[in-house]
Amino acid sequence: MKRASRALLCILPGLLTALSSPRLMAKSPDFAIGMDHRARFVAWDNTIDLNADQADPFTFTRHRTRLSLRWNPSKRWEIFTRLTNEFRIYMKPEDQDFTIHELVFDNLYIRWKSAFGINSTLTVGRQDIMLGEGFVVMDGHPMDGSRTIYFNAARWDIQILKNRSLSLFYTYQPVTDDQLPIINDQNQPLIEQPEEAIGVYCQGKQGKTAFDWYVIRKLIKATNDLPVASSVNTAGARFDASITNHLFATMEGAFQFGTFGDFKRSAFGGQGHLDYQIRGTLKTVTLGTIYLSGDDPDSERMEAWDPVFSRWPKWSDSYIYTLIPETGGKVAFWSNLTSLYGSIRIGVMKPLDLLLTLHRLGAPQSNYGGSGNVRGNLIILKALFRLNKNLNGHILWERFCPGSYYPAEADDYNWFRTELMLIL
Repeated sequence: MKRASRALLCILPGLLTALSSPRLMAKSPDFAIGMDHRARFVAWDNTIDLNADQADPFTFTRHRTRLSLRWNPSKRWEIFTRLTNEFRIYMKPEDQDFTIHELVFDNLYIRWKSAFGINSTLTVGRQDIMLGEGFVVMDGHPMDGSRTIYFNAARWDIQILKNRSLSLFYTYQPVTDDQLPIINDQNQPLIEQPEEAIGVYCQGKQGKTAFDWYVIRKLIKATNDLPVASSVNTAGARFDASITNHLFATMEGAFQFGTFGDFKRSAFGGQGHLDYQIRGTLKTVTLGTIYLSGDDPDSERMEAWDPVFSRWPKWSDSYIYTLIPETGGKVAFWSNLTSLYGSIRIGVMKPLDLLLTLHRLGAPQSNYGGSGNVRGNLIILKALFRLNKNLNGHILWERFCPGSYYPAEADDYNWFRTELMLIL
């Protein structure tokens, strides 16, 4: 079986390359084929437990291939599908068996433009949805990593005025994919509990200022393993403002109410940043802050911020794993966190940029076994390069030094990744 899987892996890139030949890839008004392949090398140790004495290093490669087909039978209709496979090859731990893993429908939707005879677009089916910067809506199921980020959804975008639009959406996310066929099904977990949501997202612009507001209701259903059902109602707003030709401000905040089992829910989350854009070698200087409320164990309410559909590496690719032990085993469950951070982006040469970010992390609630509220210092250094329009990548290094929020014996960690992305 392993030999057959490896043989298939050798054949698959050739087939995809053939399908992606210039003749087939030539886009016509009604039909297009797309393909991309992402290769990553990842290495880290004690990122989850912050314990250097525990021998638990991870070193592996990730290989994601996507093939898409788009058909426009008319100007008003679009049908889109994308098939995705991602497999890993582990060097450490050495007892990880190789598998080609699954071939899944990453996207499969029908889009109707000028829906119902008005200036609107209706999209029904499996689709990617990102609202704003992804503070509340970005990834429908975090447990398969960045393999896919889709939502099983219906979305209706309505253009109300020239600078005003309204989006209505409904989503349903099962624990595993039981909605569409899977080749070589591995029963991949997608989310810990089934989630269902309905939302309204309004966007507007006045001059150089953009203003959004939203209301999202998410229901989290009970399972045998996790018998606590809950509801999360999130009401928030976001604005982007051009202060000068070089200085830009972004702020977003949201309140949450609802239930967590038998408890009432009351939480707040927000972020903001100033970006100063400069022409030349020093491209951008950013100063920002993050606040996500934590739960007070002595109260009769659940005050911890729920990330809604934003469990993705928005602020760090490594720290999403450090959060696992304090969030009931949930990856990227951004909650009980504060940050004051700064970053600079430097253009080293035409195809290469360097991005340096420093976070001073804290916690509104100090309930993790340490003596204080300082999570620690997080350093992120990322080199981004684009060799041509079809080939880009990055080299990423992150280092975290724990503070008083953690036990005194907590150790530092280093986290490393390289990526190469081919787009045809």
